[in-house]
Amino acid sequence: MSKNEFQDVKQIVKKAVEYKNDGDFNQAEEALQKGLDKYSENNYLKASLADLFYRQKKLDKALNLADEILSEKAGDTRALTIKGNVHFAKREYKKAKEFFKEAYLNEKGEYTASRLIKVLNRLEEYERALELANKWREEADNSNYFKKIAANIYEKTGENKKAEELFSEYLKEEPEDQFAYKEKIKVKLENKTPQKAVEELKNILSIAKRDKNPHLHSLLAEKLEKIGKSEEAVKEYEKTLELDPDNQFALKQAGFALYKLKKYEKALPYLKEVFRNDPGDYYTRSVLMNIFKELNNEKEGIEFFKEIIENNSGFKNLWGMVKKLSKRLGDTNE
Repeated sequence: MSKNEFQDVKQIVKKAVEYKNDGDFNQAEEALQKGLDKYSENNYLKASLADLFYRQKKLDKALNLADEILSEKAGDTRALTIKGNVHFAKREYKKAKEFFKEAYLNEKGEYTASRLIKVLNRLEEYERALELANKWREEADNSNYFKKIAANIYEKTGENKKAEELFSEYLKEEPEDQFAYKEKIKVKLENKTPQKAVEELKNILSIAKRDKNPHLHSLLAEKLEKIGKSEEAVKEYEKTLELDPDNQFALKQAGFALYKLKKYEKALPYLKEVFRNDPGDYYTRSVLMNIFKELNNEKEGIEFFKEIIENNSGFKNLWGMVKKLSKRLGDTNE
């Protein structure tokens, strides 16, 4: 790559990132495509475009471009990471692990480490995940980030004292991290009865500053569900969404709580939104199928899954849902 090409490509990618950060994915894609028209063999541009495709949920396009890079440059770290991200999004965690593992072996950096740790957690390989997290707690520039990751792993393995200590240390440097604060409280309440946990959470939320923490409202909702107060739990999930409208956990749990209460029409918009954001979520998909059937609203279900397929390359398996709902309508031509 010539010096001129290097500088030009650097500016193209910088501009594309600015568009992406502003939420203008179309302009970002156009900038990168124009760059590739000029520098068709530039793998840095290809990887940037592949990553953009992944973030737009154009998973097939992301995979194809990553494969193109790897055919020209075996072991390219960015291409391997993109393939790992795509398989992770599709919940193909074992495949994702292999790509993240290879990327990490090629380039032992903070990002590749964080992706490998994430998939190891999903596969419940906590010992290896913790080993990596603790290694990067000592070596990373942003070591506090890995402190938070390690705390989460200790929480998953039931080592609550260690988890609480690390969350406390982390929060000294990041006091505004509301999610980490919620996790610290969650660990502290782990050995309390659900009823006692509800009481303590309500006391914490009575403090004006804490009442603005959406994650605490979600935690209270979870505890309320455990004592059979599902309708009150829904109200807490709704408070979470008032404070944090894009909170996927609250959207999902509110939808599930309403589903269990057999309030199918109210559950539907929550779960449709969850599935739009995560088309690989097979459990939400299953609940949605049940709701469409319970409401005798197969037509809406067919239109919904077609919309998802159209907007998310890589999820062609959803045609199976369309066929099942079409069959219930007696329409075999879908």
